[in-house]
Amino acid sequence: MSDRDDDQATSYGTTAPDAPVNRRELERALRFVNLAVTNAREDVLRLAAQVVALTDELTRRIDGLEPEPAAPGTPAAPPVGTVEAAVGMRTPMMVTQLLTADETSQGRVLLGAPEDKYQLDAEAPPCAELLHLCQARCCRLSFPLSSQDLDEGIIRWDYGEPYLNRQRESDHYCVHNDPDTHFCTVHKARPGICRTYTCTNDPRIWADYANRIPAGGIIPLGGKRTEFEPREFDLAQRMKRRQLALTLEASTLHAAYTDLVPRRGPAPPEDD
Repeated sequence: MSDRDDDQATSYGTTAPDAPVNRRELERALRFVNLAVTNAREDVLRLAAQVVALTDELTRRIDGLEPEPAAPGTPAAPPVGTVEAAVGMRTPMMVTQLLTADETSQGRVLLGAPEDKYQLDAEAPPCAELLHLCQARCCRLSFPLSSQDLDEGIIRWDYGEPYLNRQRESDHYCVHNDPDTHFCTVHKARPGICRTYTCTNDPRIWADYANRIPAGGIIPLGGKRTEFEPREFDLAQRMKRRQLALTLEASTLHAAYTDLVPRRGPAPPEDD
C-alpha cells in the first residue's frame, strides 16, 4: 500500500479517460472546425477568382483584344503586359466579387460584429411597456452571435447553423425568451444587436409604432428563419464586416484555453 497522505489520494492534471466533455470543450472544438471549413471555402473562392481572371485574360489575348504580351519576367516581379501581371491585377477584384456574391449562399458560418457589446449605446424602445402589445416579436428574429458571445458561453447558439442564436421549434422564440412573460432571461449578457436594434421603424414589428399598433402576420415569415438584418443590406459591407469578425474569431480561439481552473484527475496508482 502507498504511504501517501490523504490529500494526495487524488491528483491534479490528468483527466480520467472516460471523463465527460463539457460544453465549453465541445463548443471550442466546433468553433475550430467551423473556422477551418470557412477558411477552406474562401480559399476555394480565391482560387476560383484566379482561374476566372486567367480565363478572361487568355480569352482576350487569343481573340486579339489585347496586344502581344511582353517577354516573360521573373515569377516574383513579372513586367506589365505579361499574363501573370494581368491576372495578378485582376484577381483581387474577382476575389471581392466572389466573396460578396457568396454572402447570399446558404450554409455560411455567420459571426456578429467584432465589437464590445458592453460599450454600445442602447437604442431600444421602452420594451417593458410594450411587451403586452408586441409580444417580443423581435425575439423571433434570427441573428449571428459574436466571438465575445461565444467566449462568454451564456448565449446559446444553433450547432446546425453556426452561429445563429438558438430558437425554439415550438414558438420560434429565442431560447432565452421567457415563454410566459416574454422577458429576456439573460438581459445583462444580451448580444450587441439586441442592444442597438430599435423596432420603431420595423414593419415586421409595428404597423404604426406611434399609435402602438402591432404588425400583422407571423414571424418567422413562411415558417423559415427571419433575419434581424434585412436582405437588402449592402452585401459588400456585410462581407467586409464578416471578414473582420472571422479574423477576430481566429485570434480569440488561438488565445483561449479549454481548462479555466485546475481539475482533479484520477487517483494515482498505488505502489507495490
